[in-house]
Amino acid sequence: MTEHWRPRPPTADPRRFQGDLRAVCGAFQVHAAARPAGLVTAERFGGFDLVRVATNARAIERDATDAMRDHVPHYFLIRQLSGRSHMAQRDHQVTLQPGDFFLASSTRASLFRYEGNSVQASLHLPRAPLSDAFGKAAAGGLHLPGDSVMGRAVGRALRRLAGQVDELAELLAIAQGGGDSGLRLADAAQGLIARRASDPALTPAVLAETLGVSLRCLQRALAATGDTASGAIAARRMALVRDLLRQRSDLTVTACAAAAGFPDISRFTRDFRAAHGCTPGQYRRAPQPDAAPNVAIRQDRPQARA
Repeated sequence: MTEHWRPRPPTADPRRFQGDLRAVCGAFQVHAAARPAGLVTAERFGGFDLVRVATNARAIERDATDAMRDHVPHYFLIRQLSGRSHMAQRDHQVTLQPGDFFLASSTRASLFRYEGNSVQASLHLPRAPLSDAFGKAAAGGLHLPGDSVMGRAVGRALRRLAGQVDELAELLAIAQGGGDSGLRLADAAQGLIARRASDPALTPAVLAETLGVSLRCLQRALAATGDTASGAIAARRMALVRDLLRQRSDLTVTACAAAAGFPDISRFTRDFRAAHGCTPGQYRRAPQPDAAPNVAIRQDRPQARA
């Protein structure tokens, strides 16, 4: 969207500023200040369009008609770089301080109000992978304080963004479940484990690194809930493999263990016997309670990065 567009010098003409903004961000209306000043610059970042908007406008608005004009729906991941802004989408109204994130949907009306001079960066993300990660949860209006658990994790994911949004989408989906109060570190860790347990590369160290904390800090947070990182990962994998053993008779025991994320099949057998008092094969052949829907095996995904 931006590779054929070149930014102009700062302008005091609100119509030119609005034209520059529309060229890279789509249909928006600018409510100019008494003495308008603004600059729009664009570049490629991590394989995606990144737009920086410096303005002293009173507000920038996208109404329902504007939202219908864009042919390629996407998400704006906005970060406040300096100044303050008040962001509103759907029923969410939040104030952004420097370092804070706000996720806005291009398909919905939005109103961004500013206090004096403001500089924001807006990363334009494809809609499909994020919508898949969010599921039925509506994501427009998501606010992540920069110093929150998920704000720090998203910041780290952005620094290693390289053409794939899987990790970023995953983190944003987990943050969506935190509500306005945000997630505690232990809750964020459990959310990541629930999504990544089937990846054999997931370890306590990878979990801590993804969340931007030390392993010791992560272990302390989980210990406060009576858990450990390794124990939580193992428990989730064990739950996955039990479901697969009972519901996927077309898979061998080894295939079930691999699909559930167990990296060492021989150790899996020992751990399973210790936990259930029988082998995985015996567990599979035991009488089942009520039948449950088939468990879908998660498709291959990039391994978690250390």
